[in-house]
Amino acid sequence: MSYLQRHLTTGFFCPISRGGGSDHSDRYINLMISALDVKDSPEMMVGVPEVQANQLIAQGRVGDLIDRVYSQWAGEQSGHQITVCLGPGSFVGGNELDAQLAAALSTPVILTMNCPPHANASELYNAIMVKRQLFLDHRAEVLGVVLNRVPREDYALLMRELRSKLAKSGVEFAGALPDDSLLANVRLDEMIAHLGAEDLFRRSGQQVPLDKECSNIIVASQRLEELLEQLEEAQDALPLIVTSMDRLDIVLGLLAAQLSVKGPAIGGILLTRAGAPLSSRRYARDAVSRIFQGLDGSMYKGTLMPVMHVDMPLFECVRELQETKSSILPTSARKIRQSKTLFDRYIDANSLVASMQNKKLSGAPMRVTPQLFLYNIKATCLRSPQHIVLPESEDPRVLQAAAEVTQRGLAKVTLLGREDLVRAEAKKLGIDISGVQVVDPNESAPRFDAYVDALVEARKKKGLSRDVAVDTVKGDSNMFGVLMVHCGDADGMVSGAIHTTAATVRPAMQVLRDESTRVSSIFFMCLPDRVLVYGDCAVNMNPNSEELAQIAVVSADTARAFGLEPRIAMLSYSTLGSGEGPDVQLVTEAVRLAKQLRPNEKLEGPIQYDAAIDPTVAAVKVKTPSQVAGKANVFIFPDLNTGNNTYKAVQQATGAVAMGPVMQGLTKPVNDLSRGCTVPDIVNTVCLTSVQAMYRKGQNTVDLETIQPMDSMDVVDDLPGFDASQLPGILQVSQTPAEVAAPAHRTGQTSASGSADI
Repeated sequence: MSYLQRHLTTGFFCPISRGGGSDHSDRYINLMISALDVKDSPEMMVGVPEVQANQLIAQGRVGDLIDRVYSQWAGEQSGHQITVCLGPGSFVGGNELDAQLAAALSTPVILTMNCPPHANASELYNAIMVKRQLFLDHRAEVLGVVLNRVPREDYALLMRELRSKLAKSGVEFAGALPDDSLLANVRLDEMIAHLGAEDLFRRSGQQVPLDKECSNIIVASQRLEELLEQLEEAQDALPLIVTSMDRLDIVLGLLAAQLSVKGPAIGGILLTRAGAPLSSRRYARDAVSRIFQGLDGSMYKGTLMPVMHVDMPLFECVRELQETKSSILPTSARKIRQSKTLFDRYIDANSLVASMQNKKLSGAPMRVTPQLFLYNIKATCLRSPQHIVLPESEDPRVLQAAAEVTQRGLAKVTLLGREDLVRAEAKKLGIDISGVQVVDPNESAPRFDAYVDALVEARKKKGLSRDVAVDTVKGDSNMFGVLMVHCGDADGMVSGAIHTTAATVRPAMQVLRDESTRVSSIFFMCLPDRVLVYGDCAVNMNPNSEELAQIAVVSADTARAFGLEPRIAMLSYSTLGSGEGPDVQLVTEAVRLAKQLRPNEKLEGPIQYDAAIDPTVAAVKVKTPSQVAGKANVFIFPDLNTGNNTYKAVQQATGAVAMGPVMQGLTKPVNDLSRGCTVPDIVNTVCLTSVQAMYRKGQNTVDLETIQPMDSMDVVDDLPGFDASQLPGILQVSQTPAEVAAPAHRTGQTSASGSADI
């Protein structure tokens, strides 16, 4: 990580904290703040606390966990040129969750793996390729591999063979950290941190280092003279003495021995809970405290060993000490220095940076994950909240969604219904809609007459009378909501939780139809690694060539409004003339008309679905240069039967999230819900409608090229020596910083290069 800090403003992020509680305490984050001077607050550097993460996983809500992590991640990395993210690995969720997080955060991955004892190059190669494939299966981008804890006696031969095997497979091998005795040893400060021990004595003005190795643990239950004899026999040892608080003879005898130049070397004394009755325990502690207080005023000015206390029985304390694992703390100065030395000597960080730059410069389309797509839509809504009307106030889901949208500041909401009944129902359900406007859609409404006049004007070609218009506005909440939008009293409408699609769409088509284009719909298909646009899957049954061309160009506009650069595929069972028939001719003509409407649009057709989405298939089926083949993200189906069945098939087969239908071809946005919708579905549809409203007004909408922070954050200018625009965020996977630098006792975990460089 310090390697990156030399050149770029660098952030650090833990998707799941290791604090063990519901707070944001995490010893690895504390290490980053202390050792590397990371300036961010601990709260910003944590996605979800461990307790919450385990609860969500146990409830089968991994998707919710990833969404919460993403929201925090976006805010953290927005202020940095690069962010190092530490995957949880076997700590929570295992490698599968690592891969899911890497895909969701759309970050490249550096894999690290501990070298098992006695492993040969073939075994290591197979283990690396299996782990790499797991990430590739989740569409995560793997930059390279770093190996850890390689036995020194086998290092040269093992690395030569492994490097050769990985090079033949096209895998970047950045190096390997050898096993290191200093990093493997448990230090005194690590023992104290593991036990939660407190200082009883350290001489004021004298910094007794706790960052030192204790060679062994001695339980002092014998007589003092026997203990001193045992210490004298082990002259080169530096033991930790563990005894109970009521053994004053041991404490005083060892302190006295420290005054002699021939006294034994001792790492420290750890006092445990006294075994005597409570009154004796208090006396012992008070006596020890008085003696310690007097030491500062004594004539002896030399170094004295630290004395600590832990409130647990002696043998429980010894058991805990034996289970202490090597780690790195902010106070572990020697381990930190050694980690940096090993990294600089053995890891080729330049190759990893070059790999990042090459992948960025390769021109591959940006990966747009569902989390990125939804997050940036909501960030856009927060910048400019629109006014959305929800006609179905009698549905509890709509009430809950209205409250959530209002409280989060995503939009201004108006509910239609009798205000006293709506607010009473919300109160019974425990839903706070105090910030939501409620309008009763009847003749007492302030703008009722204006809405009637607007409806009469919109339907004058149909000969609609005013009396019928009054009854229609009064009796149809959807029509009332559409007229609010039409007259500028709201920016958009969302309905359909309890109404049919026809009941929602018909008023919009009667009042808000754009005469210059065909009313149609699209679905946003949120796949794990990309977002696609499918149209039309809900409105037009058998569009002719002119209608199909209109659907294509308006779908391109919708895609652009949501931050997608459209590459349009006009679908058919034929690819660029490979087949014939009236259906192929219809699409061919639609392509010609669409290109007349939008000469500069990236559009191809007729083309089959596989040739449109898969570069390998496109290379075989499309012989001419194409900006769309193999890279399409907007798919126009020739009829409703094909489109509707395809979106449902893809949704069921891949688990994709289908957002829609999003209505197009209206002068102002109105969108339909499924009657089986959930509260998040309604919230998302409100956000989609808001973005459409902004696009109609000519406002800046979604930008997927950068993650937009929910709150304003300044981005530091590029530092000399690097082109930060060529470096994506980097994801570290599975292993903690301490475990990369200090060899872990567990195997089969992964991490990333920055972890070793602390």
